Amino acid sequence: RQTCLAHLIRKARELSESVNPDIAKCGKWAKAELQRLCHMAHSPPTQGQWNAFYARLIRLISIYEDRQDDAGRFARRLLREIECLWTFLIEEGVAPTNNHAERMLRFAVLWRKRSYGTRSEKGNRWVERILSLRQTCRLRNKPTYPVLVDAMRAYFKEQTPDLAWISQY
Repeated sequence: RQTCLAHLIRKARELSESVNPDIAKCGKWAKAELQRLCHMAHSPPTQGQWNAFYARLIRLISIYEDRQDDAGRFARRLLREIECLWTFLIEEGVAPTNNHAERMLRFAVLWRKRSYGTRSEKGNRWVERILSLRQTCRLRNKPTYPVLVDAMRAYFKEQTPDLAWISQY
């Protein structure tokens, strides 16, 4: 699992704008370190750079983690998620942010806001599945309705629908 660095950077930026100078200092420091980590996706660090970064991050956390304010909560969040901050450096194909995934799901979020969601778990599952089908069809340049009709027809005939088009990418 990769923690979204963009969300953490945004939160650090909020902290850096605090009127409390201690919280602002924590936010500025955290923002700088998280941005540095994010840039490592394009330019992997040397062992020395990594060691220096890691030492600064641990120092930041240790200075602020016992505080009972926003800086402390943020430091504890970093500590909780520390192993998930750099998955993108270890696993091939993992991005440091989930911006792409959020863009892919944006239509579903907008649908939910416009329709006020559903009233049951069964409704939630239906929406998840139909919106997933819609997005998969869109990504594969397939019209959604014929695919849905084919799946329904296969279901009622107790057959397996044609799924070969899903893996063609």
